[in-house]
Amino acid sequence: MEKSFICLAVTESTLDNNIKRILEYKDHIDMVELRADFLDKEELRYLDKFPGMTDIPAILTIRRKSDGGMYTSGENERCALLEKGSAGKYQFVDLEEDLENEDITARIKEKGKTIIRSFHDFNGVPHDLASRIKKSGQRPGEIPKAAVMPLCTKDLDRLLHSYKECKGIRKILLGMGTFGFPTRILASYLGSFLTYCSAPQKCAAPGHIDPVALENLYRFRNISRNTALYGIIGNPVMHTLSPAIHNRGFSQTGLDAVYIPFQVDSVKDFFPVAEFLDIKGFSVTIPHKEEVIRYLTQQDKSVEQIAACNTVLRLDPGWRGVNTDGTGFMEPLRENKRLESFNNLRATVIGAGGGAKAVVFSLVSEGVDVLILNRTVGKAEMFASPYHCAWGGLDSEGLKRMSSYSDIIVQTTKVGMEPDIQGDPVPGYRFKGHEIAYDIVYKPAMTNFLKRAEQAGCTIIQGKEMLLGQGFVQFRLFTGKEYPDKAGIKALL
Repeated sequence: MEKSFICLAVTESTLDNNIKRILEYKDHIDMVELRADFLDKEELRYLDKFPGMTDIPAILTIRRKSDGGMYTSGENERCALLEKGSAGKYQFVDLEEDLENEDITARIKEKGKTIIRSFHDFNGVPHDLASRIKKSGQRPGEIPKAAVMPLCTKDLDRLLHSYKECKGIRKILLGMGTFGFPTRILASYLGSFLTYCSAPQKCAAPGHIDPVALENLYRFRNISRNTALYGIIGNPVMHTLSPAIHNRGFSQTGLDAVYIPFQVDSVKDFFPVAEFLDIKGFSVTIPHKEEVIRYLTQQDKSVEQIAACNTVLRLDPGWRGVNTDGTGFMEPLRENKRLESFNNLRATVIGAGGGAKAVVFSLVSEGVDVLILNRTVGKAEMFASPYHCAWGGLDSEGLKRMSSYSDIIVQTTKVGMEPDIQGDPVPGYRFKGHEIAYDIVYKPAMTNFLKRAEQAGCTIIQGKEMLLGQGFVQFRLFTGKEYPDKAGIKALL
């Protein structure tokens, strides 16, 4: 199977600045796409000169506004620019599927260029996607390209089956946006001729990743049909640091594996995706830790006790669920020098979701007296009942009661997590300085909750400590090996 190429889409307003961008990433890319629709008008006169300014194979693209580009002038003018530019040493010229000017196609081919015949759909995955790719693939001297926008997990599943239907066709087929992100990483696995990327500050299309992360974080060059796939499901999930943990571990242990994020709106719809990709195991984060249990063939005792699952492993057949959150949560508390014992401690847990369940179970198991506060009081009461915990709402009465359950205060909601970094679940609580404040949110590292606690003189524990603790256990479950460099990844994060 051919390896997929990494193509950097450059979107600067001048040719010179595009060359600077290429030089910045030259060691990480195989080719470059000049998005000439981003160029200043006076720069368009020199389109044919651009390929001679770099020794990297180049694609000429002038994308119309209707196809997600920036070009708004007339179609005749655009076609003239494409023809003029193709006089340069471009290896590829991108022409849209619905371009009706066959004369320009013929003249560009006469110059020895390969046509990338593209179409874009920003409204989902069309049901005739595979047939359109097949039809376009019959044109000599052309590579069909489709960039589509999955809007949900079911759309991603449909897109993946289009790869299967188009097997054996030389093509560029990619999903845009967060739901389509895995296809950009798995281009070689799925059989796409190339994958596109952009500089972080100059993203050319929804879902582009920068080439350094593509090559180093996701180990793009190593991925093949034999690569074992792992991942994490959540909503949102693109902020996750878990790929940095697991992919570094895979690399250091020499395993042919990759770990990628899957934006998932429906757990039920994800399992067909997992089957299609033969995913060996995956992590589960907000808000799916409870829902995923319905689809497990086997549950470990940790899942039964906590009633939440953060790790799923493939069985033959079926799936096994495990919860490593409790272990990950307790590890930094056990290492904290202020806590010689958990006896006679009182703690507040903010939230009543899947993450809170592991936290409460772990604290209660150690003999800690726990108060559960939640925005929906009824949910707090239901959650507290089997653990015999105190409960209340996130109101003035609850915050007042929190003062007497303040040896440890644990924040388990997604308030304060990117992109809502200004959020604080208990803005009315005034830290006294004696508390251990623990936020399981890890991005940003310092939430407003933790900042206020630190300013008051509290001991703080960041969410990355729990993330690493549970991740190390997951890595062992995924691979049968201990994580190779715990100190190194802690320093990196």
